[in-house]
Amino acid sequence: MKEIEKLREQIDIIDDELVELFEKRMELVVRIGDIKRNYTLGITDFDREKEIIKRAIGKLKNKGFSREIMAFLDNIIGLSKTVQQKNEDIKVSHKTTKQ
Repeated sequence: MKEIEKLREQIDIIDDELVELFEKRMELVVRIGDIKRNYTLGITDFDREKEIIKRAIGKLKNKGFSREIMAFLDNIIGLSKTVQQKNEDIKVSHKTTKQ
């Protein structure tokens, strides 16, 4: 059981790093959403989504995790779009209430 505890401690450290990286990613996503809004671009960019997934699969050392990294990134991309949409809705709401 000590081995499991040690492995879980390593997972906890990785999870902490993931949280930090996720937050940084979402902050960048918000900034990109602002730029897209200024140029009246849509939130979804299918070419970019494919590029992200292809790049990640290429970086995998263990290609046996290809499906899992695809699912992981699909979730992150979906959350990114949700954050951009939510941020857009908030900014539109602020504009309409200030008038």
